[in-house]
Amino acid sequence: PKANSSSSTLWCIFRSMLRSIVSLNLWSIASAIVVAQQEPCTTECAAKKMVFEPVQLPAQPNPPNWGASVSVFRPGDDAAIQEEIARLSAGLTDREKGHFSAERRAFLFAPGTYAVDAEVGYYVQVAGLGRRPEDVIIGGERGIYVDAMDPEQAGSLDTFWRSAENFRHVGQQGFRWAVSQAAPLRRVIVDGDLELFDPTARVNYASGGFLADAVVKGTLVLGSQQQWLARNVELWNGATGGAWSNVFVGCDGAPSEHVVANDAEDEDEPVVDEPRVSVVGATPVVAEKPFVAVNDDGTYVLVVPEILRDVAGAGDAPAAEVSFEDVFVARAGEHDTDDIQTALDAGLHVVLAPGVFDLDAPLKITRPGAVLLGLGLASLVAPDTGEPCVVVDDQGGIRLAGVVLQASKAPTAVLLRWGGPGSSENPSVLSDVFARVGGPGSTDVRADVMAEVSASHVVLDNVWLWRADHSELAPGETPRPGEQYHLVVTGECACDNGLVVDGDDVVAYGLAVEHTERDQLIWNGERGRVFFYQCELPYEVDQAFGDAGFAGYKVAPNVTKHASVAPGVYSYFRDHRCYVDAAVVAPDTAVFVNAFTKKLRAHEGILATIVRTGPPASWRYWLPAVVARWFGLA
Repeated sequence: PKANSSSSTLWCIFRSMLRSIVSLNLWSIASAIVVAQQEPCTTECAAKKMVFEPVQLPAQPNPPNWGASVSVFRPGDDAAIQEEIARLSAGLTDREKGHFSAERRAFLFAPGTYAVDAEVGYYVQVAGLGRRPEDVIIGGERGIYVDAMDPEQAGSLDTFWRSAENFRHVGQQGFRWAVSQAAPLRRVIVDGDLELFDPTARVNYASGGFLADAVVKGTLVLGSQQQWLARNVELWNGATGGAWSNVFVGCDGAPSEHVVANDAEDEDEPVVDEPRVSVVGATPVVAEKPFVAVNDDGTYVLVVPEILRDVAGAGDAPAAEVSFEDVFVARAGEHDTDDIQTALDAGLHVVLAPGVFDLDAPLKITRPGAVLLGLGLASLVAPDTGEPCVVVDDQGGIRLAGVVLQASKAPTAVLLRWGGPGSSENPSVLSDVFARVGGPGSTDVRADVMAEVSASHVVLDNVWLWRADHSELAPGETPRPGEQYHLVVTGECACDNGLVVDGDDVVAYGLAVEHTERDQLIWNGERGRVFFYQCELPYEVDQAFGDAGFAGYKVAPNVTKHASVAPGVYSYFRDHRCYVDAAVVAPDTAVFVNAFTKKLRAHEGILATIVRTGPPASWRYWLPAVVARWFGLA
């Protein structure tokens, strides 16, 4: 394709020269000028053509230096592997020590067969290193598993911040993954049942969750899970249980749908036979999360799956492979912000080894097709300049995955700023991206907004934005009776909004926003689509919160098209009596299916599920037909 003006040609020349200067490769400067003059780039062609260009830099080591926070296992002594995992993660499988720990771990399994029982603790990632899940087989009595972290009081309600992916699970007792938010399970094959709660716990509450690109040959047992999203999962023997809301998008073998039309603010809530079950036949647009694989010779590649559209079921998506000679591995404590930024600017992809990175400036991602992947819940702490953790100029094809973004004591406007035009042809994707304001350390932290998305055609695939409701005890602090953490109150862990979307055609799968002090979610862009939304309003607020008209989900009144499947907004007004007008505030042009509210504890504080802005429209009562046409639910 040819550019429409000379400006894009000049920009391509300048950008290529800049990269070459960084790499001290003068030959490529001249080459860049010739190539750019021969074939100028538009934004869309750049998004396609520059995604995986060979970089003009000295090769990075391959195999890489992972550092001490990554353990790579190969078939052999299973007992030794099991013992090593237990030793290294001892503090992270302890709820008191692990919940707000600064320790991060990744346990990576080379292709082969293992008989290993390993509990996955806080800030731990377990992943296979094959190109396909069946390349790594993990068995044993239990295999990889997660039990409720607090079986006597909270169950799995705070079993956060862990992940597992890319292996086949053949444990004799099936696969238990009893988790809540920020604990994704991806790219797995489960030979037996997959159990998403802990039936052995005295208290077995669970508040998840996210499962994607998976095959479950037994039964998906949701049990007491309050809500759950399964995306592109093959269910050989169906699904059972679930408390309030089960959502299946692009799944083969999904159960029958149970839709409850509860869209009018002036009607009594119907008696609901829970759980609600929402079924969407195909996933409109998605790319699976990038992952790491190892070759037979011990070298590594970064595998980046391509964008898929209107897809159902799991499977091997087409993917690009990038040699680790073109991947910079950053290790916390050894590499600083400048090291990471230099690598990004030079055209390298970046993998963050498990650790906590205290930034002194934002990481800026501007190159189409750039990948920033965190292992072991790698965490980026906002710089003390008040700037974001990550700033993106989205020209298409960017991948941000596997990271925790964390507020610092320096007030910041936003932790993640995702700008630029975006690309309809090559959308950018955020996979397993989590943000938090508060939790570890001081409660004197602030971020006005956790994430802003102003680019269009962005895909959010499992995003949890959490203003802390509880945090680490200060030295010498005694918790409230019956509690184990500090309970956050007004004036602590300040955050106004979780997510603000200004871009058009943004799609979200598995979106959760919790406890912010104003509107949790603000959606200003056109044609937004949300598949599964989970929200808790703040616990400590008084009636001023309700009088201000804040809501769990707000769509701007001028939006002409928006749709959401299974948004759930919950209340627990712990410290004061508070009443809010509605969980969701939206114009009549926005379509909602299976929207609901829940009182977790205390009084009923949400007066209506949905309040409409603008004049009423009679067509909103044909909800099933509208949803069937736009989502393919029928």
